[in-house]
Parts: sequence; C-alpha cells; structure tokens
Amino acid sequence: MKNRVIAFLSIFMVSSIFLISCQDDDDNDPQTPTTEVTTAKQFKDVEAANTEINKTVENVFGTESGFIPTDRSFTNKMSDCAAITSEVTDNTRTIVIDFGDGCEVNGETISGSIRMSFAIELDTENKVEITYSLENFIYRDITITGNATTRFTFNNDLANGSYTSNFVTTSDFSFTWADGLTATSTTNFTNETFFESNQDNPGEFEYYSLNSGSSNTEFSNGDIYSVEITTPLRNERGCAYIVSGVIVTNENSETITLDFGNGECDNIATQTDSDGNETNIEL
Repeated sequence: MKNRVIAFLSIFMVSSIFLISCQDDDDNDPQTPTTEVTTAKQFKDVEAANTEINKTVENVFGTESGFIPTDRSFTNKMSDCAAITSEVTDNTRTIVIDFGDGCEVNGETISGSIRMSFAIELDTENKVEITYSLENFIYRDITITGNATTRFTFNNDLANGSYTSNFVTTSDFSFTWADGLTATSTTNFTNETFFESNQDNPGEFEYYSLNSGSSNTEFSNGDIYSVEITTPLRNERGCAYIVSGVIVTNENSETITLDFGNGECDNIATQTDSDGNETNIEL
C-alpha cells in the first residue's frame, strides 16, 4: 500500500502547474475576452516563476528530508545541471540548490540559487516549517529576490488506509525585467493531498488533492493583478483536468471567473467576465 501512496502523491506535487497551462490555453482561444492590461505576459512570467520555485522546494524537501513521498524523477533530472548540497547544524538542515550560471529546468533557463532550511525532526504535531530565500536568482532573464515560508504537515494512518499531507506556502518576491519594469508578488496557497479507503467499495482507494489560496501582484507601471481560489480546486486520480473549483482573477478593473464544474472529469470550464457574459473554455 505504501508504494501505491508514493506513486500517486508525486502526481500532485506539480498540480499547480495546471493553473498556468489553463491560462495559456485561454489566451489562444479566440472567444476569450481581452483586456487593456499591458503587463499580461509579464504576469504569466510571475506565475510561472512562483510555480517553478515552489515546485522545486517541495520536491527537494521531500527527497532530502525523507518525511514525504515525492517526485524523485524531477529531482534527479534537475540535478543533472543543478548542484544540491546539504548540511546539518544544531538540528537544522540547510540545503542549497545551486543552478550555477545557467541551468535548464522544464525548458527554462535558471541561474543563481535557492537556500532553504528546516528542522531535521518533526514536532509533536507532525509539522515542519521550511524557510527559503533566493540568491542571485534569475528566471527567463528576470531577476527575482525575496523570501518564502512553507508549513508542511501530514497524518499517516496507512494501517487504516489513510494518508493526508498539507503544504501552506506564503511568499513575497520582487521581480525586475531588463527594461526596468518591476513587480512585487505575494502569495498564500495551500495544497492538500488525500489517500483514503473507499467506504462503499472496500479494497479500493480514493486519491485527490484540493488547492486553495490567493495571490496579489503589483507592477511599477500601476497594473495590479489578484487571483483568488474561491472554491477549492479538486484534482482526482485518472483525470488530467481539474474536476471542480472556482478561480477569480482581477486584472486592474476587469474580473474573470473560471468555474471548473461540479466534479465531472472533462476538459470544459465556464468563464464569466465582468459583464456577466459566459463562455465555455476547452482546457
């Protein structure tokens, strides 16, 4: 049973990437309403960078700490060009992920390093707090500075067919582009993963994750973007798409709501603009 948990949980370690892919698909849909926001591309860069940084930290933490199942294939692939060093001092483990002068990760060039630290022992609540900072960090030619904290908790009751894990990440990053444009981005996101015995069909198990939270990005030219997951986004085993949940995005004065449905596994979501116009979006 434990092996099955490990194989499945690794899927959800990268679930937040789906949010980025959905927005890219929306841009290519001729029916998608457009706004006058001039920093839409840069905002996508901010979201992509936040996702990549958090994904990297979660996977390296899983590999180095041994506290959780993780996607070792991702970490092994990344280590082909990034050096990962680890040391323990006074019950604290410090890990440096060094991308050097340029390391290609998931098709993007990253340089600089991420320095993270956490206690090497779980507390009485099975909780670990991970702090990390960016040093000389460049993503897609964008210089990024700042710090973040991730609180990890879990409940392991495999004897009764249950395992849950929870990542809560808050970050505060600053972005600088070559043309002088800057932005600050703050996030607060939660990813919960569940492995549970199916009460109606003994011997079968349910795997799913719930994602919630919000972010706010302010550009030096005055553009402001905010994202809020008003109903948790649910991923399920065997479905390539989010099956339910609602995201509300504000781009300056424009509001777009994306509703992923009521739990059916399909590639359709309903988009509603500020005027109440609804459009079906193929993800």
